[in-house]
Amino acid sequence: MGESVTPTTIADRSNTCTYLWWRGTCHERSKNARGSLGFGHTVSVEKFPVLTTRPALFPTGLTVLKALVVARWLAWGWMVGIVATSDARGDSLQHPVVAWLAVAATCCLTAAGTYLLRSDPARLIHLPFVLADAMFATGLSMIDGYVYQPGHVFATTQSIATQWPLLAAASAGVAYGPIVAGLLGVAIGPAEWIGAVLNQYGHFEPRHIVSFAATSLFLGACGAVFGWQAGLLKRTEAEIADRRARDEVGRMMHDTVLQTLALVERRSAVTDPELASAARQADQDLRAFLFGSAGRTTNGLESRIRAVVERVGRGYQTPITVSVIDDGCKLRDEHQDFIARAVGEAVTNALKHADANRIVVFAETDDQGQVFASVHDDGIGFDTGLARRSHGLDESVIARIESIGGRVEITSSAAAGTEVCLWTSPA
Repeated sequence: MGESVTPTTIADRSNTCTYLWWRGTCHERSKNARGSLGFGHTVSVEKFPVLTTRPALFPTGLTVLKALVVARWLAWGWMVGIVATSDARGDSLQHPVVAWLAVAATCCLTAAGTYLLRSDPARLIHLPFVLADAMFATGLSMIDGYVYQPGHVFATTQSIATQWPLLAAASAGVAYGPIVAGLLGVAIGPAEWIGAVLNQYGHFEPRHIVSFAATSLFLGACGAVFGWQAGLLKRTEAEIADRRARDEVGRMMHDTVLQTLALVERRSAVTDPELASAARQADQDLRAFLFGSAGRTTNGLESRIRAVVERVGRGYQTPITVSVIDDGCKLRDEHQDFIARAVGEAVTNALKHADANRIVVFAETDDQGQVFASVHDDGIGFDTGLARRSHGLDESVIARIESIGGRVEITSSAAAGTEVCLWTSPA
């Protein structure tokens, strides 16, 4: 997908950060999956992430990264306290210089993360920083046994790694998803086994092996959950950005293209059925593209009219075209039902008595949320001045619309057929 057709051209009028992320993420997803991409419609294939690909930062991901930076500083402060109070807690350091070097190096990594958060947050989820974070997590787990006196590893004491493995797994989850984050968490168990060896612990019992395995399983599960949640956030924000892009494009196109297509369909329904059919199909395709399944609510004016027309048209071969432009009907549900039933009765009357080749139903809302609707057929027509044998139009159309303060006009001739027009507001 070229740059010219991405929704970033609309970003300046909406959520720039969301749109820019949407473009990068969906574009990468479509390339990796070798699928097709419309406005957010991708064919995504779950697979092992390519670590050389730079992940795109999404807005909620930025909030998560801020939380992780704060958590790193808290973990580092806790680490300083652990090392500084080792002797007082009866857990003497065997290699204090190495311990304090680890504290200093961790401080540098944490400071670098803070700097990147302020200058270029996206680099916090690129491979160099994520890899450095993972190396610190496994490294601290290993040297924990080296810097302390023998017996420290399986004693009820604090580890110099503190919560760093958990933070590294979360960071990897945001960057590369549940698989990489889960594998990083699993790697902490073997790292702690190496730390036990460095702590001069040579006789491992089954409970020790279970301890290492439990650590791997727990941190692996945490990493997978972090990655899964990050993926959910990405997909949710992609859908939101997609919806905003569709709505923006839909608003711009509605007052021109869609209304023109509806007008063409209505005016050419009798004189040029082929053109009317093409206009109707174009209108339906464009609406489906712009609004998708969300473009037609289950309880809106359009759905009510279409449902009634579909019901009364069953059993008849006469083609019925329905076009509804609902810009926000402000009528109560009961009044919308009245309109739909009135339209349905007009269609029924045309099907039974007009001997028509085609029936066209059109409805739209005005700026005040009021409704205009018409039912036009190309049938034999009738004299509107004579008393009607059927009371369907009088009782089910005119009386019903007048009961809600509207009005109805009926025009008919043998040459042009019949058109029933109704308005919900008085003239």
